[in-house]
Amino acid sequence: MDKTRNDLIEKLEAEARQIRRNVWRALRASGGGHAGGSCSAADILAALYFHRLRVRPDEPEWQERDRFVLSKGHANAALGAVLAQAGFIDDAVLDRFYALESPFGMHPDIKVAGVEMCTGALGHGLPVAMGMALGARIQNQSFHTFVMLGDAELHEGSNWEAAMGAAHYRLANLTAIVDFNKIGQSGPLGDLIDVEPLADKWRAFGWQVREIDGHDMGEVVDALESLPFSTDRPSVIIAHTVKGKGVSFAENTYVWHSNSVNDEIYAKALADLGEP
Repeated sequence: MDKTRNDLIEKLEAEARQIRRNVWRALRASGGGHAGGSCSAADILAALYFHRLRVRPDEPEWQERDRFVLSKGHANAALGAVLAQAGFIDDAVLDRFYALESPFGMHPDIKVAGVEMCTGALGHGLPVAMGMALGARIQNQSFHTFVMLGDAELHEGSNWEAAMGAAHYRLANLTAIVDFNKIGQSGPLGDLIDVEPLADKWRAFGWQVREIDGHDMGEVVDALESLPFSTDRPSVIIAHTVKGKGVSFAENTYVWHSNSVNDEIYAKALADLGEP
């Protein structure tokens, strides 16, 4: 890896660590929330917002911007963290997470600069992202649409209707990213409704698939830089991740899908993540 590439990877890894710190900061402010899925998504969000997405934080409504939809809206603490770090919103908003009259709540809201869609009701993000991508084609616009899905969210049938539609319309300007941490709200995904073989399912629906380690920043960057994977199909990145990544007591357990966070818990999380 050359020096320029190595510097990029190190920068993005540092942004991802800061996203995780800010996730726990926001959850301490609110008294709790969705830590697990926010932390598993942090590396991908860092690579998107600080490398891949064509956006202007000081002009969030710029017509030619790439679109990003967080369909797994319960991970909004991570989205808020990256929006603050990228300059879309004031960093102080993180200390008002889920507070009365705060625009920054448990799920994304279009009142917040940089948020493209109100999400949280699972299974809605991919259908709307498909509409954005199709709209771009109809209007002869060049932006790319990205949507991040939770793995347990794939239990919702609306995702597969949208997957069929996107393949039918050959939307090469659409990329789905599956945060495949394999832990649902109440247990391991395989004990709830197993989604495997996941890559084969997406291929069967007509998508071009790439599987990556969602915490290996080099692999994340390579995948994002290779998009679209096909000139006439939508792309999906299946990112194998760890629920609660970066904080030892929160990793690989449904207990931290959502839980309470007090000062003591926050200090333990920061001890694992390290100071900036």
